[in-house]
Order: sequence, then C-alpha cells, then structure tokens
Amino acid sequence: MQRDNTNEIKKQIEDKNFKRYVLSVTSGQEALVIENLQERVNKQGLSEDVVDYLCPMINEASIKKGEKVVKQKKLYPWYVFFKSRMNDKIWYVVRNTPGVRLIVGAETKPIPLSDQEYQQIMDQIAQSQERSELTIPYKVWDIVLLKQWDFKWMKWNIKELDSDKGLAVVQVEMLGRLTPVAVAIDQIELAN
Repeated sequence: MQRDNTNEIKKQIEDKNFKRYVLSVTSGQEALVIENLQERVNKQGLSEDVVDYLCPMINEASIKKGEKVVKQKKLYPWYVFFKSRMNDKIWYVVRNTPGVRLIVGAETKPIPLSDQEYQQIMDQIAQSQERSELTIPYKVWDIVLLKQWDFKWMKWNIKELDSDKGLAVVQVEMLGRLTPVAVAIDQIELAN
C-alpha cells in the first residue's frame, strides 16, 4: 500500500493539454519574473511545455503640462499569465521562481483560467489599444488658462469635464456674460 501512495505523489499533476495559469508575483517585478521563469524553463528543458508569458499592458493617456502623453500601464499589476502543460516538474519550477508568490487558485494543484476568463482579459487589452484612457489632471471649478483664441492666457473656471472626449467646458466672458465653451484638454493648463 505504501508504494501506491508514493506513485500517486510522484504523478500528482499530469495535464498534457496547454492551459493558461495566473501567477501572483512580487509588486513591480512582473517583467523580472517572466525573465526568470523563461530562463529556468529553458535550463530545465521545458521550453516546449511552457510556451507563452504575459503581463497585460494597456495604453493610458494623460495631460502633462498641456500635452497629451501616452504610456503603458499594467492591466493587472502583481500578476503574470503563462500558457503551459502542467506536471509536477513544471509546477515545481514555476512555484520556485524568484518573485513568484503563488499560482492563483492553487493549494495542492494549479487551477487554469477558463477560455472565457482569458478572452475577457484579451478583450480588455484590445479595447484599451483602440482608445487610450485619458486621465485628466483637472477638477470642476479649477481655474485654468486657455492657450488659444482671443482668450489666450486668460483665467477661467472649469464648469464640466468629459474624459471620454477629452474636453473641458470653461466659462468664458463674452459680451458681458459668462458663456460655456468646450475646449480640448490639451488647450488648457492650471493657473498658478
């Protein structure tokens, strides 16, 4: 009987199909974990079993000093995704890679992402590539300077913000009355 238990322990995990798994990793070390994992997988001769690594990134746009700046942002900070067959050796290599805290959902056996979960992540990345999320550094009622038209460098209050369109509605004095005017976010800056 003891031999049967030993054989069960040796072959506890055996899945020859490629599936996607999620790793919880040390904060800010996602790229380093991927690099370490690739190196360890190659050294162990497992490169045909572990075939894809991903730290999903999206574009994020913001306004800095009146200019639109687009930079990459981690969609899921502290997580790395990989596609692999799974067996005890692969699980051991992955678990013991520096920076890896745990395989998400696994205590005794790794649990893969469903195809639907993975597709939702890919859809989220695709949507972010189509339109960069604009982070607006202004609030309603901030006092701003306009950088265009006849109102150039005059101070006005922000009445509304529309981050989807990248617009701010400011109140401009025309003919003795305050008139709302929509301007692009990159055409204003905070007044001192």
